[in-house]
Amino acid sequence: MGLQETLTINLTNPVGTSSSVKSSAYKYLGAVMYPDPNESYALGSGVATLQFSADGTNFVNSNKTLSNSDAGEFSIDITGVQSVRFLTTTADGSADPAANISVYLQ
Repeated sequence: MGLQETLTINLTNPVGTSSSVKSSAYKYLGAVMYPDPNESYALGSGVATLQFSADGTNFVNSNKTLSNSDAGEFSIDITGVQSVRFLTTTADGSADPAANISVYLQ
């Protein structure tokens, strides 16, 4: 069985993060970023970087990013990872203030 969660991230905030998702019971992660239809219709130039945590508190960046040009990543091995979240790593005034990220764990 898998798990699907929807996270919200403000791509205009240079230090913005999404909420975290406990992932310790799962082996693979997939994620897709899209604009919040109630707030905006375009992602703009914002980028969200996947972060991993072994303890649920201290997060480190991965090499996986989501953006307007590459909005999805799948089959990411998360073995040994306790929690995941996303961090805004590129932000400017043309980015979406309310992007959604669907996270799929299996």
